[in-house]
Amino acid sequence: MVAGIALAVIGANSLRSNTTNVTTFTQPAPGEYVSAELVLNDSVVVVRFPASVGGMVPTLDVGAVNATNIGSYAIASNSTAASTETYIGLRGDFNYVAFSSTQPTTKVVVAGTFSGTVRSGLLVLAGIVCAIAGIIVVIVGIVRKNPAKKATSPDDEYYTKRDSTLSSGLRRPE
Repeated sequence: MVAGIALAVIGANSLRSNTTNVTTFTQPAPGEYVSAELVLNDSVVVVRFPASVGGMVPTLDVGAVNATNIGSYAIASNSTAASTETYIGLRGDFNYVAFSSTQPTTKVVVAGTFSGTVRSGLLVLAGIVCAIAGIIVVIVGIVRKNPAKKATSPDDEYYTKRDSTLSSGLRRPE
């Protein structure tokens, strides 16, 4: 159980230390919002609440992009589900660019390298499984634990009775 908790904590700390969150954007022009530069090396990027007009754009192309041509500059996500876009294995320098009349609520999460993220996730999973197994072993051990009964032999009973008889004032014949 303790080893499982330790594995889960190590995995979670590894995930956290390799994760970067971007929630604020600069506004180089009215209606254009650009994230900080993201230097990626086989990284996993999750964009929560992506802008309706926006996307991950290579840093070199940020100056050329506008609301009408962003589709030709933004790279396609690997998957889109529940207001989230996921990019896997990105390499290079990128910015998230959004075109909106107000500051976007978009949150960009960079989770480090894909292989590192998988390793850390497996550590967390293994730790949880070991901790649960440890808890089950402890519960089974408590339930199955029977108090040790003192083994008595007929001789022990004889001497116990004899000693109690002697202490009550009766003497043993000599």
